[in-house]
Amino acid sequence: DAMLALGPVPKVPSPKPDRRTRSDEVALWHLTDWQGGKRTADYDRDVMRTRLMRFCDKAERITEIQRSARPIRRCVVALGGDMVEGLFNFPGQAFEVDATLFGQFTYVSRLIVDVVRRALALYEAVDVVSEWGNHGRVGSKRDNVPPADNIDRMCYHLAREILGPDARLTWPDCPTGIQRIEAGAYTALLCHGDEVGRSGFASPTTFQAWGTRQRVAQPQPFRDIYVGHFHRHAQEPLADGVGAIYWTGSPESGNTYALDGMAAAGVPSQRLHFIDPERGRVTSIHQVWLDA
Repeated sequence: DAMLALGPVPKVPSPKPDRRTRSDEVALWHLTDWQGGKRTADYDRDVMRTRLMRFCDKAERITEIQRSARPIRRCVVALGGDMVEGLFNFPGQAFEVDATLFGQFTYVSRLIVDVVRRALALYEAVDVVSEWGNHGRVGSKRDNVPPADNIDRMCYHLAREILGPDARLTWPDCPTGIQRIEAGAYTALLCHGDEVGRSGFASPTTFQAWGTRQRVAQPQPFRDIYVGHFHRHAQEPLADGVGAIYWTGSPESGNTYALDGMAAAGVPSQRLHFIDPERGRVTSIHQVWLDA
């Protein structure tokens, strides 16, 4: 109610239309594992905002470079889950947050709005595909709470409501655990990453086997899979040798829990791809560093 009382967010002016007739490409922003509300020695909500705005700045510069060769009119913003830190995932977590669930919900929702507005200012059309993660879970795994009652999903809903209707923006709800990305002939799955059944680390071969099962389980074919959850940037071919699994990092840093539990760390980053919508494949891949 407080956000609605502020009035509607002004519409973002459309970028200048690209009149070139040559074949275009589609940008894909894979943004995941923001862990909004996480507090470490060098990460909190303010650092998160700075790093995500840095991603938008760098994505804009890279897009303009790509546009020197071809039009890029559309963007898919894939929000991969764990946008909030949550409170129910590991012992002592409540002592490693700078906001409880209400603060995480409001702050992260507004940051999602700001990121989508940056995309709308850069591209003529934006499709948001959103997926929820395990950190948005309400209660423990043993609690009788439907999995789709997830704080990530609530953030997406509030962000959509704040933005309001926009003819240049499509953003469906995410009532199920695996989402679908489509850009012309290009198709992919957007997963959080915990779907394979491991809470810590799942090997590339485990993911290959899971991806092969999804070829059968999914009602429609797909080429690639985008995954967060593990805070790592990597690429692994699927078993068919055509598609790929793309793991994407996190803007978070200083995760003592990950260092102690899995001896894992990573430089903050997110992922930017460009897609050929006619051939249905990725044409260029960028790991966008967020530390500087």
